[in-house]
Amino acid sequence: MNPLLIEAFELIKNRINSLTDLEPLYIDPNLSKIYSNINKEELFILNEFYQAKGFRKIHLEVATLGKSLQILHCVFFPDPCYELPIFGADLVANSNNISAAIVDLSPVGNHLPDPLISQMRSLNVPKFNEPGKLPEWGFIFSPYVCFIRPVDFLEEKLFLELIDQYLSLLLSLLVRVGEDEINSLDTMDRLNYQKRYCLNQKLNDKTRGILTKFFGSSWADEYINKILFEC
Repeated sequence: MNPLLIEAFELIKNRINSLTDLEPLYIDPNLSKIYSNINKEELFILNEFYQAKGFRKIHLEVATLGKSLQILHCVFFPDPCYELPIFGADLVANSNNISAAIVDLSPVGNHLPDPLISQMRSLNVPKFNEPGKLPEWGFIFSPYVCFIRPVDFLEEKLFLELIDQYLSLLLSLLVRVGEDEINSLDTMDRLNYQKRYCLNQKLNDKTRGILTKFFGSSWADEYINKILFEC
């Protein structure tokens, strides 16, 4: 594995382990570790699921396609009873280079919670040399989404620090927010925004293309709908 992906995995896993009332979520053993081989290309996928106070589902995924592609994917889906954003981070490595890196705290309402906005504005976000272009469905992200291709070791380390800062802001907000009733209008509104987030994430054709190549279109659709972006 690419060293940056390993560091990011360990960083996120440590943050997960610090959560209150952390429990593993059941996952079909056939979907926790997945393997396929086609034309001498091997695809491995490892999935971990958790839930904790404030989070209905935390998904941590690592995937490798031979020596050509490595992916780290993580999403913290908040419990809609809490006014928390969705934390998402993805790192993609081709051969020895990071080809894409994205991290965000995505809103589950018209905007992020006010206390979070002021904190994110005060963050000293580095000026990366090669920002990425968001897809058309990228409107689900916040104005503070960071999408880049790191150009060197320093930018890789700076991006890793940004992941940690975003997680730190999320978990500090968790301590301050209250829990709304499950049938309240605010809760239902936040759930609808989570559904919108998942629906648009499913438009990522690159993910569907790789899974379809190895497992077929019906399996790929089921994996995307039930594992990656179930809501």
